[in-house]
Amino acid sequence: MNLIVRIGVALLAIATLWASAEAHAADTIVGSWRLLSWVEVETETKAVRAAFGDDPVGVITYTPDGRMSIFIANPKRKAPAGPKATDAEATDLYRTIVAYAGTYSVDGDTVTHKIEVSWNQTWSGTAQKRRIEIKEDHLTIKTPPIISPSSGKESVHTLVWERIK
Repeated sequence: MNLIVRIGVALLAIATLWASAEAHAADTIVGSWRLLSWVEVETETKAVRAAFGDDPVGVITYTPDGRMSIFIANPKRKAPAGPKATDAEATDLYRTIVAYAGTYSVDGDTVTHKIEVSWNQTWSGTAQKRRIEIKEDHLTIKTPPIISPSSGKESVHTLVWERIK
């Protein structure tokens, strides 16, 4: 074999291995995950707080065809007094939930959520990048500094999820 053919074969082998690793990384995230904890650290003060308390409830789902959805709620949410929430009740309900859906892609230890629909219209149409780590049946997702939907302050959020079996 001449040198050019050998180089071509080597590059093809490397590209195939890289694509296989990418597909495997995406496969490991596929499934539904239950929220165990959500901690946010304010970037300015370094104050730490458990977003939505010590026992937030939530589910995130990644499908094999590249779709995702997330739903997180404060377990202390109060139902409206009547069939239609008052303005104050609606405000409280809005502030005690995070929900969006769209597509996702995985690149190494980063997942990008391309949000199509969201509880917070400012997120619709955006791409949200998150660091991920999977160890056994636990998925840790960490944000870069973002404006917290619950506190309104710039914070880094770490969410720990457990695979739903």
